[in-house]
Amino acid sequence: QLAREYGLTVDYAIGTEWTQDVENQVVEAKAAEGYDLFMIYGADTSGANALYKELIDAGCKVVNYGGKVDDPQQAAATVCGDVYDYSYAAAKQMIEAMGGKGQIINVLENLGDVNTLERQKGVEAAVAEAEGVTICQTIGDINTEEEGYEKVSDALAANPDATGIIATGGTASRGMANALKDYYASNEGAGHLFAVATDPSQEVMNGLKDGTLDIGVAQNGYGQGYIGTLLLLYLTEGWTMKEPGVHIVTGYVFITTDNIDSFTADIETLSKEIAAELETTYLNAP
Repeated sequence: QLAREYGLTVDYAIGTEWTQDVENQVVEAKAAEGYDLFMIYGADTSGANALYKELIDAGCKVVNYGGKVDDPQQAAATVCGDVYDYSYAAAKQMIEAMGGKGQIINVLENLGDVNTLERQKGVEAAVAEAEGVTICQTIGDINTEEEGYEKVSDALAANPDATGIIATGGTASRGMANALKDYYASNEGAGHLFAVATDPSQEVMNGLKDGTLDIGVAQNGYGQGYIGTLLLLYLTEGWTMKEPGVHIVTGYVFITTDNIDSFTADIETLSKEIAAELETTYLNAP
């Protein structure tokens, strides 16, 4: 959207696998071609900073997006949602829908990632506030959709009394959505688990439509792309960050059957509101 508005050409580069070594190779090759504006989803929350520093030392502008990286942050800013906030809020909604009682399966991704740990804290904080709710199992270290499917399937079989399940990462959510669909298909008498998934993937959207899932969390990937790219344009024009490495929170929108056809408009509106605040809140004029 922003590329169309400003007449920009944006090149996209995706590695063969999501590791820091592969990301370094891809990005360094682009820098060698003459690219000097980078918006990067750090593959490793620790190693990404070394790549960012290398680019900045070479005169490039860098914005980190998609998730936080370790401090000290080397990029000009991080543009992403507050994963603790949406995980906490989603768990609170789930607990309310469960009547304030029951057992929850908590589905997480890479436990070595700072963003996953914040998601875990958010869910656990919401559960701690509800006297009648417990976490019966926490699943971790899900790095692929297939791992998510297998681990969720095993957890469903091991916890027949579970009344809720929440996945706060996109990869885990795709696996969970497929696992739940097959679980209900092979267990006709199974009661419905209140289910929360993250990111509006096709699997999640299908699950919301067919009733397998109850709430989806849209992390505002649109806003991360729009705001991150706009921020790079400001930096090229001589604007500077008031707080280098600041976290620009892009927010989220819950998706239910009530707004499944309109939530994208809400996301765009939210993104434009944040973009309009860049100059006054985050930037110093040249």
